[in-house]
Amino acid sequence: MTASAADTPPDRSVQDDLLPHLRRLLAHVAEVVDIRPLSDEERAHVRELEDQAQESGAVGGLMAFVNEGIDQALASDAVYAVLTGPMVDDPPAPWTIMLDDEDKVIGEWLPASRIEEARQSGHCIFLSDDFVMYKNRRPKGKSRFVMPYICLPLEEDDARFTVCGVGSPSTPGDEYIRSLMGNPGKDVATLVLGVCFKKEDG
Repeated sequence: MTASAADTPPDRSVQDDLLPHLRRLLAHVAEVVDIRPLSDEERAHVRELEDQAQESGAVGGLMAFVNEGIDQALASDAVYAVLTGPMVDDPPAPWTIMLDDEDKVIGEWLPASRIEEARQSGHCIFLSDDFVMYKNRRPKGKSRFVMPYICLPLEEDDARFTVCGVGSPSTPGDEYIRSLMGNPGKDVATLVLGVCFKKEDG
């Protein structure tokens, strides 16, 4: 499911009231250290930084870079900056993937629960401790590095939301969000959370 903004975004007071609930949803991906809404100006600046990062590409510009997670989070009705502690072992989706021209997954980030199996399979090349390329998946056309939009599993009482999910910012976006939130140490990470609300009938 993708983000789709409503006609009228909620005001700041409504966004602040949601913070405890959003913390619970974010627990599906990470321990939350801090969270706050982004103003329109802050949101626009994150957009500018992420556009520049995507234009620069990945691997020193040798590969296209698409940050779908940030794109969809920033297109939401309400957008939040999040500081996180440790990530969960098995998030709802991979944090990073590599796709070919036919959208086939040729490489991906692996949770801890899949790493040993991947090592024993002989079908993977480890580019880092937790990112693999698949030797048995021949890419077609040009490959691209993608950071997906990770939808958070909604609870039964989430009738007001159509979708809620996170994206991982690029290095410049990460640094900007850190500056907004007191320049925390490197033991915390950053995410951008997007929430879309159901439109009222009538």
